[in-house]
Amino acid sequence: MKTKPPADEEKNTARTYDLVLEYLKGQILEGKLTLGAKLPSERSLMAELGLSRNSVREALRQLENMGFVRSVHGQGSFLVNEAGQGFSSILSMMLLLRQSDRGEFLTLRESLEAAAYERAVRLAPPKPLLEMEQAVQAMEQAQEPGRLEQAESRFHRSLIEAGQNQLIAVIMEALSSQGDLYRRETLAQLDEATRAPLLDTHRRILKAIQTNDTSLGRAALAEHFRLIQTTDAASCTDG
Repeated sequence: MKTKPPADEEKNTARTYDLVLEYLKGQILEGKLTLGAKLPSERSLMAELGLSRNSVREALRQLENMGFVRSVHGQGSFLVNEAGQGFSSILSMMLLLRQSDRGEFLTLRESLEAAAYERAVRLAPPKPLLEMEQAVQAMEQAQEPGRLEQAESRFHRSLIEAGQNQLIAVIMEALSSQGDLYRRETLAQLDEATRAPLLDTHRRILKAIQTNDTSLGRAALAEHFRLIQTTDAASCTDG
């Protein structure tokens, strides 16, 4: 059984991580490092920061776990932006440990999609709107739960894309794994009385963006999430 590292060792590990992180931030601010660029070698970092090889490797490993570094065998380490993966893992653990719940998840998702919608109304980018229109058609024609799920997911991803906000997109991508699971469970509980109004909210959201009718889309989006919460609540009661 492994013993817990001494407190001093834990502090040193944290300090090493901070040193390497701040050094890389400085390199980015000075324009010496850009996304996709190869990081300085371990030897260079050791010399620059006065750290041991093991300390540098541990710091890079932590940055890789966070999604900011990718190590390629035989080539070195590269600066990347895959932080959403780390956030997705954190979120999954929070839900498993009951530090958050489905209701909070839906509240967050509704807030992000509402913000994306407001931007989409102003910007109305044609490609995501076409994707949303095709997704609505696919939902209307879907006879199998799996196809309905795919089309619904496509609609909401396209809505986020239409908002053209990179930060919202990254957070939503991090939420997507858990969101897909919840979507599958919710859609499996739909009956005809709920399916029809739920599909109609998608039509109205799309129409609102196409016609620049902000209030129509706000109401449709709010109703969309209310229907989801009602379906989820009914499912819990039945269970």
